[in-house]
Amino acid sequence: MAYASVVSLAQTLEQLSTRIPDLFSGPKIRSLAASLDYFKAFLDDSSKSCYYHQENIKDLVGKSRDALNEAENIIELKICEIHQRGNEDLVGSLVPVVQKIELLREELVLSLETCTSHDHDIEPAEDHFETRLGSPSRPSFNANLENDVVGLDDDLEKVIERLLGYSSEREVVAITGMGGIGKTTLAKKAYDYPRVRSRFDVHAWVTVSREYGMRRLLLSLVCCIPGMTTDKLVEKTEDQLAESLYRKLKDRRYLIVIDDIWSTKVWDDVTRCFPDDDNGSRIILTSRLKDVAAYANPDSPLHEMGVLSLDDSWKLLSIKVFGVNDLCPSELEDIGKQIAERCGGLPLAILVVAGHLSKIARRRESWIIVAKTVNSVVANNPDKCLGVLGMSYNYLPNHLKPCFLSMGAFPEDFEIKARTLIQVWVAEGFLKAERVKSLEKVAEECLEDLISRNLIMIRKRRFNGEIRSCGIHDLLRDLSLREAQKEKFLHVTSTRYVSNFLAQRNEGRGFSFLSNISLNDSNELSSHVARSMFFWGKLLISAPPHRQISLFASFKHIRVLAIFSHMFPAFPAEITQLTHLRYLWIQSNGGLPASVSHLYNLQTLVFQQPELYYMYKTLVLPRDIWNMTQLRRLRLLSGNYLSKPKRSTTTDDVLGLSNLEELSHLCFPSCTEEVFSCLPNIRKLSILDAASDDASEYLKNLVHLEKLETLKCVCYGQKRLTLSNWCASLTSVKRLVLSGCLLLSEDMASLAALPNLEVLKLRDNEFEGCVWILSDEDEFSQLKFLLLAEPHLVNWEAGSVNFPNLQKLVLRKCIRLEEIPIDIGEICTLEMIELICCSSSAQNSANEIREEQESMGNSCLDIRVYADDDESSSLFDFWRAVLD
Repeated sequence: MAYASVVSLAQTLEQLSTRIPDLFSGPKIRSLAASLDYFKAFLDDSSKSCYYHQENIKDLVGKSRDALNEAENIIELKICEIHQRGNEDLVGSLVPVVQKIELLREELVLSLETCTSHDHDIEPAEDHFETRLGSPSRPSFNANLENDVVGLDDDLEKVIERLLGYSSEREVVAITGMGGIGKTTLAKKAYDYPRVRSRFDVHAWVTVSREYGMRRLLLSLVCCIPGMTTDKLVEKTEDQLAESLYRKLKDRRYLIVIDDIWSTKVWDDVTRCFPDDDNGSRIILTSRLKDVAAYANPDSPLHEMGVLSLDDSWKLLSIKVFGVNDLCPSELEDIGKQIAERCGGLPLAILVVAGHLSKIARRRESWIIVAKTVNSVVANNPDKCLGVLGMSYNYLPNHLKPCFLSMGAFPEDFEIKARTLIQVWVAEGFLKAERVKSLEKVAEECLEDLISRNLIMIRKRRFNGEIRSCGIHDLLRDLSLREAQKEKFLHVTSTRYVSNFLAQRNEGRGFSFLSNISLNDSNELSSHVARSMFFWGKLLISAPPHRQISLFASFKHIRVLAIFSHMFPAFPAEITQLTHLRYLWIQSNGGLPASVSHLYNLQTLVFQQPELYYMYKTLVLPRDIWNMTQLRRLRLLSGNYLSKPKRSTTTDDVLGLSNLEELSHLCFPSCTEEVFSCLPNIRKLSILDAASDDASEYLKNLVHLEKLETLKCVCYGQKRLTLSNWCASLTSVKRLVLSGCLLLSEDMASLAALPNLEVLKLRDNEFEGCVWILSDEDEFSQLKFLLLAEPHLVNWEAGSVNFPNLQKLVLRKCIRLEEIPIDIGEICTLEMIELICCSSSAQNSANEIREEQESMGNSCLDIRVYADDDESSSLFDFWRAVLD
């Protein structure tokens, strides 16, 4: 993808300029920078997007992408040499590729000039709309769905309720959802509903689509209104048409559907034509873009359409294959339901597959083949399905396309942690930096934008609405893979033997291996241009050990290396030579070598030792880790000792990890003032260790972490950690997780006084005397989420004054708790109480709270009681506390 290559090279040049400031005074580097500016301006210019698909332009853009990648490869290698040996002849190495880029730029300029002059020579096409003036605009919908509204009953009822509501104000009912989900079908059913038709004086429907003309849109609407004479409409200007439409709607109750809107500008242009006479007029608006749908009426809720349930998916498939009156043969029903499930609840995909099933023999063997190839069946009908979904991709802004394409690297139906996705995007280097925003913030906004466009689905949210995890529909993932391969951006395979796969795709920017891969020789796994590599299975190498040492040696330019499922006996030494790495996820039975500090560009290191799940062992981090000044996140599964900071060999200054924001599972002896003073920007810290007599003394040093927002302290062993002397200093902490502690009454009062505490999770802690009694002065003023899991707690006394802003209360395995304080239900902000495996008396008190609140007219409080916990082992609870 050309845009990703432009942004990535710009970042690399910026990195180089900090090392060699005088370099940009040279003509060749200035020429390269100018070419980058030109290519970016071209790609960002939406007015030139019409030329992207012309073969000569597409070819030039592709060659430019490859040349920019080549230039970046040269620069990165030279940066590595400069880092190791001092200045190298960078400019001399760049001369050939810069000359190539200059020629490509000149060719692109000439080609665009030719295209533009050709466009000017073509006489503008007349809007021959008069040939259709006699028939009003009608919905553009899938005829197959028109009479088979399966699974839309609830949606239809809600939309009709809003259309027929008593409010006299003009109201916009905005329907949103991914392409092919049935937005137009739902709007049409509501539009044609008899009670709706009879309520309104005027009915009009216009389909906008991505490329719209205001004049055409106004003509479509005007022609829907009875009594409008069509003789002279074509001669009217846009303003005259707008005025005519306004006058015809004035003082009449109207229902207008604006279908398939892609831009807020459409609404800005047309809204002036819709009078608000306080007579109950309604406008239905459909869009796959949430921000566009919400723009027309930000004070009204969106009607967001979801995918069909499995039952509704099967019902729709069965109707389309066998008709309304015939039943599916029993021998096909189970495999038919599998086919329906693999359509992912998308009505348009179900219709495509149903059409295919209608044309083949109704034999179980034939249907089994379809069940295994549902995505291929859909892909072979691009106009019917992928073409519809492809519109969402084609009209994405350039800066979002690499983010969407990267989603294909994850397996089907995979739940992706939002923070992992954001960190990978940042490490890849295709996000454009903004002066007032960090790259992480830019990545968050890109994720939210793709969600708003219904291209990525939210799987889980945090209590405060933040995205915890996300995913992508299988068909959108297929679209992502198809486009990514075209753009040489990402190649994904499930094949076990990869040598031929890599040889045929050696220009790919990224690779993802979804299954175990077999290698006869480690040299088979080779890519000299890849920036990202994902391994989801194991690496099965049959070569003898002495021939395995070069496994990753050829990944010279790799930035993201994620090996999720393979366990190395020791940390591979050749990985420490991949100096451009920014994100590394790896598992090893051994520790971290001192040479890991050679990864001086590394931003995120996730290092796991799975066998430690069953042993409380610790890891001693190499002292050279203090040299890794770009490190931002260090996640380790085991407890670890961080040695005292090093001094610089050149200046004798103490080295610090000033960019480090997250550090996991530090042991108590490493919690010293000397260590913490060299971690000035830590925001997220977890501590994992056995409690000891001096643990509280070490934790006093937390006062030196002035930017700390999240603290997790997990203690194991027989001894309990006390909070005395240190918990009151956590004034900046917003999220606190404690496990294995002894909670004294005065310490709980100190926690209540923390001014910024919003989330408190207490797992396997012992309350003093098995009692937690809060006085009126104990006010958790900012607390929004409270979890009590396996507490040694019998009596809990509290009131609404103690938790004035609580939104969610979760009680897990409170098997000795006698009751939930009844006054908890009076907290006006409380939205949910959740009980999992709690005592019957606690469950009874929850029901009492529900009954009391309902009797007072509060039906908004959601109380959920679960008798079983699928994840109920004490070992699981311990590791949930560690990894949460």
